[in-house]
Amino acid sequence: MTDAPFGRSDSEDDIIEDYDDVVTLKGPCCKGRTPLERALLVLIVLLLIVIIGLAVGLTRPKIIPRKDYCKSAQCVQAASSIMAAMDPDVDPCDDFFQYACGGWVKQNPIPKGYHKWDRVQELSGQNLYMLKTLIELGNSQKQSAEGKVRTFFDSCMADGSATRRNTLQKFKDMIHDVDGWSVSIATNASRWYFPAALEKIHRLGAWPLFRVTVDVDERDPTKRNILKIDLGETVVPADMYPPLFSTTTSPPTPSATTPRPSDNPADNDNSSTTDRSTASPSPSRPALPTPGQPLRSVTEVKQLFVDETVPVLQALGFNSTLAAQRATLMAELEHRIAAATEGKAHIHDRFSRYNVITIGDLEANYGMIPWVQYFATLGFKVTPDDQVVVFHPSYLSNLTSLVHSLANSRDGVDHSVLRDYMVLTLARSFKPYFDLSLFNMEHSESDEMQEQWKRCTFYTNKAMGFATGAIFVRGTGQEGNVDNIQKLIKYVREAFKEYILRKFWIDKNTRVKAEKKVDSIINKISYPFSVETQSWFDNLHNWQRFELQRQNKDLHSVPDRKQSWIRPPVTVNAFYSPIRNDVIFPIAMFHLPYYIPGGPSAVNFGAMGSVIGRQYDEEGRLNDWWDPHTSANFDITTPCMIQQYNNITIMGQKVDGDFTLDENIADNGGLRAARYAFMKWIEEQEDESPLPSLNLTNYQVFFLSYAQMYCSKWTKMGLRLHLLTDPHSPGAARVNGALANSKTFSWAYQCPVYSRMNARTKCEVW
Repeated sequence: MTDAPFGRSDSEDDIIEDYDDVVTLKGPCCKGRTPLERALLVLIVLLLIVIIGLAVGLTRPKIIPRKDYCKSAQCVQAASSIMAAMDPDVDPCDDFFQYACGGWVKQNPIPKGYHKWDRVQELSGQNLYMLKTLIELGNSQKQSAEGKVRTFFDSCMADGSATRRNTLQKFKDMIHDVDGWSVSIATNASRWYFPAALEKIHRLGAWPLFRVTVDVDERDPTKRNILKIDLGETVVPADMYPPLFSTTTSPPTPSATTPRPSDNPADNDNSSTTDRSTASPSPSRPALPTPGQPLRSVTEVKQLFVDETVPVLQALGFNSTLAAQRATLMAELEHRIAAATEGKAHIHDRFSRYNVITIGDLEANYGMIPWVQYFATLGFKVTPDDQVVVFHPSYLSNLTSLVHSLANSRDGVDHSVLRDYMVLTLARSFKPYFDLSLFNMEHSESDEMQEQWKRCTFYTNKAMGFATGAIFVRGTGQEGNVDNIQKLIKYVREAFKEYILRKFWIDKNTRVKAEKKVDSIINKISYPFSVETQSWFDNLHNWQRFELQRQNKDLHSVPDRKQSWIRPPVTVNAFYSPIRNDVIFPIAMFHLPYYIPGGPSAVNFGAMGSVIGRQYDEEGRLNDWWDPHTSANFDITTPCMIQQYNNITIMGQKVDGDFTLDENIADNGGLRAARYAFMKWIEEQEDESPLPSLNLTNYQVFFLSYAQMYCSKWTKMGLRLHLLTDPHSPGAARVNGALANSKTFSWAYQCPVYSRMNARTKCEVW
């Protein structure tokens, strides 16, 4: 099937024209004919007309002119939602994003504390408020699941100015338990030992320097889970730091692990409480492959760090002078850590990032800590022969060198900054759970959780997602929607197999494997620790301990694709996990603008998309199952799309077509699959009456529904940060890019040739 408006043709050139002229039987061909011959000739012509009509009807999208409009409550609601978001004064063939979303953009200012605002955040806010109301009205019996949700939520809501002193003391006690600040007289700085301090902090769920997770082994996702080492937390997002130096890729540096301190403090060369430091340059990550100037200068980014850090240090006992001094030194250290991070090399190639080594080799090549002992302290039962995945080997190598230079410094200067930086990361990991007034901070542009109910509901949902999901589903009456969603997904899945996999560049062997992969996708729809105290701080500790215990249990268990969820059900987003080969549609998405139960199919299909991972087979295994010829043909199709998105400019800033390639392919392929599925639905179920008041065909509504999912607006800095760090194109590019490649869209809106939304070159991969 092509993307032109002429349905099920096997060839993109197989287009049957309309024959609307009346056929008359006059002229020489009829002279001298007997009445019977003339009757037979008329019959033949009539049969030809019928055949041509049937051919046109079968190959065109079925559009039946209707004068009646759908009058159901769902149709009225859908029409109202669509109309409110539109700007009908804009030419849809010039800028469809503005046509579809101009009204929404005008009516929805970016809230204070946000760098962008979109439909996801809008619906998320509505769902959070609904969840908060349901929690407050729900079961308060402590032993029930709902009761534990209520206790967790209430402990957060009760934490305020009256408990400030007690909460700050708990922060200080936690910091003391991980060996404290370098300037604290309550701890013996001479006995501070980097590996032990790191273990204690990581056990509390904070991840300075690097992060450890347990997830399925992508080489064999049905058989085992595996430990994975990834980048750690930074105070300021690492991509905000402009690079200082040229790229340096250091090979793994074999080195002994940091020696344990002896019982005699005089034997430890790395011990000191001196409060001085000078930072030397370290290998830098490569320049980010995005056009334009860096988001902020190095000086500006470091100042952001200091501004964020000084109030925290002051609240935890530092005087203003010492807080500013230590914050400045730690800002320099964080820049060195960020500079050790490689750039976006291999962003489309999972193979190059998936580096599997034994823990014995990890100790030999990245000897900043005794790794077997480290994992054992976190509760993982491992041996030197067990394997781990290292996602960023060059970063871990650079980090190993940096840690050795700091932790073993003879004068203790850099050693003390590393210590304080790790403690700061721990304190900051708990900071988002509390109101900023705890640290005498004003709500700033970077804070998104200003209202207490919103913060408490968000983290309750994050910590206890299955229980809150059940509360939400029962409270909103969503139980009956699952079957309807399953039918919708079935049509999209079949569309992918019948249309997308018929591309000329896909060989037969690859097509068979891909069909098997699509058939095995699991659709997870709807909803699939101890909360003992009234203390919000203590409940947070219990949550973090539970998460670590869960990962310990997962490491030695067989992965279950049907049971594993990567997001709580009350989340507004759909997720495709290529590792698990599953598509997750959280229950919170079953609302406009994404879906309306019992509503018009043009709206529901328009908001549907499908994503399939190229480098994963039917079980999610990391395995390049494509035929080499197919892979080569695929690579031929992608430069057009890269260039197309490179040419898109939003608010004066260019999209990076290479960085966003995978998601752009998914957007374009998902739109085509959804459009084909919609056509199958019409053929099998019969077209529906159009929506009232819009004066639009159902095909036009389909494309409007797709576009209005991505209504969004940005601050200039927010857009820049998105372009630097997010592989999804901004909303305007997602809408106009995909629709400009659609022949059916151009037909539906009758866009003139060479108009902006009907360019001659239409890029197509899937």
